[in-house]
Amino acid sequence: MSSESRLLRLRWTLSSAAGLVVGLAAAVALGAPIETVVGAMLVTPILTGIVGAVFGTSQWVLLRRRLENARWWIPASAAGLGIGLAGGVVLVEQVGRALTGGQVNVRLLSVPARAGSMAVVGLVSGLALGAAQWWILRRQHPRTAKAWLWGSALAFTVSLFVSSLLADLAFGGLTALPGFIGFVLAAGLLAGAMTANQAARLGGA
Repeated sequence: MSSESRLLRLRWTLSSAAGLVVGLAAAVALGAPIETVVGAMLVTPILTGIVGAVFGTSQWVLLRRRLENARWWIPASAAGLGIGLAGGVVLVEQVGRALTGGQVNVRLLSVPARAGSMAVVGLVSGLALGAAQWWILRRQHPRTAKAWLWGSALAFTVSLFVSSLLADLAFGGLTALPGFIGFVLAAGLLAGAMTANQAARLGGA
């Protein structure tokens, strides 16, 4: 493995983590003002779209000279991750409601059940994000694009599952500030590390 390849993998991992942290921080900070303007019905897709846009921007910085149509990476990521996060949360809520007969409160779930719920959110999010990014890659990098969708799905499923367990077992849970920070940072680092090899192939590194 060349030094250029190792550097790109490291930068991709750190950039992905930074993008997820900043994106979620922006969504949390803007949640109340946006809800005041658009109402509760639209606030979730807007906030998850913001997370996707910031996450996509953090990756675009490294891809802008490697992709011919890199300008579409940010809107594709915003749409993919935005739809995926919102859809994953809705799926968990609906399945939980069907199983329990009432509204699901993630904070009241057991540690394994919460991690499993996060894995479902990660799977839906990773599939949606991977599909949106695959659309950008499919012509210029057809071989890498084939694996991108499933790599994204696996990365987000594993990263949210592991990070949820880490937050509960080491940092006091998702409702505690250290737990939330640890969850987001670990999820970003894991997702970035698990997709770094594919990202390195985009420029032949």
